[in-house]
Amino acid sequence: MIIETHGDVVKLSGTLHKNQWLTIRAAAGMLLNEHPQGIIVDCSQLQDVSEEGAKTFLEAMRDIEAAKTRIIVVNLPDKVLRVLKTVPGVRSQLPIASTVEEARNSLQIHKSSGTFATNVASNRAGVILVLMLADVDLSYGADLAARLARVGRADLRIVYLLEVTRTLPLNAPLIELEKAAQESLAKATQYTRQYHVNASVHVERVRDAVDGALGAIRLHGATQVVIGTASHSMEHDDHDRFDQLTDALLHRAPCAVIVGRLRPTG
Repeated sequence: MIIETHGDVVKLSGTLHKNQWLTIRAAAGMLLNEHPQGIIVDCSQLQDVSEEGAKTFLEAMRDIEAAKTRIIVVNLPDKVLRVLKTVPGVRSQLPIASTVEEARNSLQIHKSSGTFATNVASNRAGVILVLMLADVDLSYGADLAARLARVGRADLRIVYLLEVTRTLPLNAPLIELEKAAQESLAKATQYTRQYHVNASVHVERVRDAVDGALGAIRLHGATQVVIGTASHSMEHDDHDRFDQLTDALLHRAPCAVIVGRLRPTG
């Protein structure tokens, strides 16, 4: 097997008949130093792979995700993909994209959000966390949180919970959903800027909105969590999602919970 690197891409050529992760890891490590958002493994020139060779990808996923970054495999020949689908762990967890460009777009979207695990004790004013979801406009929560952060001099963080179906790997490229997340975060930060408050933005990939929200609260060490919406802009199903999330937070969140609804004027 031949291993080549270029930019954020590791390119594999030839045959992969044994676990080669130890060989590839050195090259991958160098790329991750320059591209901490993640790397791409291009398999377009990979001619054959055995079940033992497929374990290369399993170990790569474990190592790279343990380092809190991402790996995406692209251009898998049909013959290779068929073998990978027979290997437990690989078939259900391997993040796959069709092209290098698609994978890179997904990694760039991930790069634009920060990842924090801050000890609240190190920030006397605490951490205010704003939660956002797909298909529910929760940007009003950023307005409420920005006003609170400005008065209390708190650290403001906006977290978009990107729900990934259990039929896909958690780190699978989801270009349209990722773009929607960025658009929602951009809208939310417009609220914070009008109060001259800086906010860090984060995309957290979760299986379930409620569990993801509670996990984000713990991860970011939130002292307050804010969820708010313009209630007149929501459809019936969106109301249900909003109510389900707020009810869970009010009963289970280990911090103060602030819920706001902006009603129409006039």
